[in-house]
Amino acid sequence: MKSQKGKLRICLGVSVIGLLSTAAHGQELAQTDPSPAIADIVVTANRREQAQQKVPTAITAYDANRLREQSVATAADLVGKVPSVQVSSNASQRSTEIIVIRGQGQTYLSPIGVVQYFGEVPLIQGGIVAVQGGPGTFFDLESLQVLRGPQGTLFGRNTTGGAVLLGPKKPGKEFGGYVQAQFGNYNDREFEGAIDLPVVSDRLLVRIAGKKVDRDGFTKDVGPAAYGLSDICISNPAGCFGPRSPGFAGKDYDDRHYWHARIGVTFRPVDGVENYLVGYYAKSHDNGTGFVFDNISTVTPLNVTNIAANLAYQRPLGNIFDPAIAAQVLAAQKRLGVRKTAMNTDQFTRLKSWGLIDTLSVDLTDSLTFRNIVSYQRLTQDYNWDLDGSLLPILSQQAPTVPAGSPWAPAGSKAHITNLSQITEEAQIQGKFLDGKLNTVVGFYYSYVKPESVQGTGSFNSASYNPGSFYDIRTRSLAGYAQASLDLGAVTPGLDGLTVTGGIRVTNDRIKGSRYATNFLLLPGGAATLDTTEPTWTIGLDYQATSRVLLYGKVTRGYKAGSFNYAAPSQESLTSKPEFVTNYEIGAKTDFQVGGVPVRVNVNGYHLDYKGLQRAQAFSVANGNLVNGVCIGFDGQPNGSSSCVDQGAIVVNAQAARINGIEVETAIRPARGLEIAANYSYMDAKYKRYALPLAPDPLARVVQGCGGPVAVPFPGQPTASVDLSCAPFQLAPKHLFNLNGRYSSALPNSAGTLVLAASYSYVGRTYNSSSTLPSDDPNVWVKAYGLVNASIELNGIGGSGLDARLFVTNLTDKVYRVNAYSGLNTATGFTNSTYGEPRMYGVSLRYRFGG
Repeated sequence: MKSQKGKLRICLGVSVIGLLSTAAHGQELAQTDPSPAIADIVVTANRREQAQQKVPTAITAYDANRLREQSVATAADLVGKVPSVQVSSNASQRSTEIIVIRGQGQTYLSPIGVVQYFGEVPLIQGGIVAVQGGPGTFFDLESLQVLRGPQGTLFGRNTTGGAVLLGPKKPGKEFGGYVQAQFGNYNDREFEGAIDLPVVSDRLLVRIAGKKVDRDGFTKDVGPAAYGLSDICISNPAGCFGPRSPGFAGKDYDDRHYWHARIGVTFRPVDGVENYLVGYYAKSHDNGTGFVFDNISTVTPLNVTNIAANLAYQRPLGNIFDPAIAAQVLAAQKRLGVRKTAMNTDQFTRLKSWGLIDTLSVDLTDSLTFRNIVSYQRLTQDYNWDLDGSLLPILSQQAPTVPAGSPWAPAGSKAHITNLSQITEEAQIQGKFLDGKLNTVVGFYYSYVKPESVQGTGSFNSASYNPGSFYDIRTRSLAGYAQASLDLGAVTPGLDGLTVTGGIRVTNDRIKGSRYATNFLLLPGGAATLDTTEPTWTIGLDYQATSRVLLYGKVTRGYKAGSFNYAAPSQESLTSKPEFVTNYEIGAKTDFQVGGVPVRVNVNGYHLDYKGLQRAQAFSVANGNLVNGVCIGFDGQPNGSSSCVDQGAIVVNAQAARINGIEVETAIRPARGLEIAANYSYMDAKYKRYALPLAPDPLARVVQGCGGPVAVPFPGQPTASVDLSCAPFQLAPKHLFNLNGRYSSALPNSAGTLVLAASYSYVGRTYNSSSTLPSDDPNVWVKAYGLVNASIELNGIGGSGLDARLFVTNLTDKVYRVNAYSGLNTATGFTNSTYGEPRMYGVSLRYRFGG
């Protein structure tokens, strides 16, 4: 029945498209436009410059002014503003910002499904936490483009959900620039500026830009006293019976401290040849995310949460499954609220990234252009991360220490959680023939990602110290592609405006990984190689019915590479397979008038067939049997394991799913200077087949499946499976809505231009688990929420280049969750939440100078 409803909505979308195109055609003939038309933005979705309304792709684009007015400074600021887009930390650090489009994003330890491109090059991705490129990449942009749906031909691998194109602002032809200062609550201090330097007129142009941000956090550590405890158990080789700490009371989490510098150089030695080189450098440090501990399992006390609580505070040590201490901590946390917490890990995050991107364009003839895009990027990241968000030593990751006897490096060697380099090379030949009616592109792509030092993560899970689990993953990708679009008017005038597009890309990915982890007693070492060759393609038909009406339909196939899972506790789970998506889509882009008022309506409907979905789950393998609170290994001797399991994580491939959706973007200019815009997306995502493996576990006894409870096998028994095909789809809210208005008016006597802007964004209820049902994990439903932002600007004050702006985000100070950790009734036995930013307000002053 639900499937039939989804098909009905697609049919309704087709009907709406037809009605809109008919109405738009009639309006075009009947009306003139007395007021300014709704602006169009130049985009590069087809790897060449085109007006957004002429591109047969679902795309949302922002220019620099719109980014500023809507307070878009990070990927998270896109939530609710762009149809079908969700941004999640994926139960990781808040700053990770994984973009999810149409329910497709990234799962822990797997590749991303929505790539951020900076200057047409994919930003380098973190090795463990899937951060892309580092902070500040949304700064000083010429445009930001969100392409929805698989981009399987022109952008290639790992764009099953879509792509986000960040276009850095290029050097201008005249001397000029700006400086800006911003001050706000939570001691917010932000400074930025840019300058254009035309060294040789129209031949050698330089732009230099920089931004620095410092802001205090909005979640405070209140220390153990607030929980009725005197100290905390910190990570050390002796566990909770070694040195202890008074805690970290007074420390603020969710703070921001970073700077980003950029230089761009355009060189045109002769007509028809242009080289654009852009370099960036970014550095950040903060105290990590203020996770809030919010639930513990009451189904059974046999879990890691109770083990950790009793190892930390039960003296003398008795029943390690006694739930009393964990319950005490949870009760105190609920009294404290969501802006106060306490950790047993001294959290921090440090990141450094830089890159060089060079784009050469040569006009070979009037019809052929050669382009070459080469890049080199580096990313280094370290952190201490309290995964459970409490003062109990349940789960944590920390900066690694190379221990004595490691086969990977001498004891004491410097190691990072991530230290990677990425090189990419792409060569294209673009063609334009038959008076512009045939457009072609043929290209080759290469990328290679490798470590630049020893990489690893330490841990302190269930009060058991692990100095480091070390990994080495090398990923090489090769691809060749070709795409052509032919306006059939070149064949016969009667088909003018009807364009057929076809493209194919073949990608070979080779992923070679190895790891060494002393915390895995059964499999401390491991290595595997994954080699895949897959085609992706695009077939499309679009019709430019009038100069203001574009109709289109297309089918695209996307592919996301497999992965090496350094945290897998068994040999067979060291790799995961690729995933695939086939997208069927129709749409219309229309501009028309109603009573002389300019109106824009873009609408599209899609159906996705999804195969081999990558889904992460905590996965433990028994390394012995608990006897009177002591873990006895399979050799009959105590093995020192506190939980008697090798705790890890794996990526599994859910068999199949389907996603139906409709996306609508509208804008209207009812009066000169006033523009009202709204967008809405509906998404109906459902698994078709999803059997999740259940490894033997001495703690978890029963999990809920679609057919009822399923017994978890004991150690020594074979792996079982549970049917999760009825589970809600992860990170796929049914409804997203945004309404924003903008009014601008020139004040008399050259006082300046007044700009008023306000927006309301709504995000529907979202499920955050990929491996449990709501009956086992009720807290992972994140409730729907709506946010109001507003700003007032006075630009060109007194005819000068001075602009002033007052702004507020989350005007009503809404308290809302943005992420939930899953696994309540699994062996870990807890959940926590990440909350959205409170009300933020401030003032900014900008001075523009030069041309």
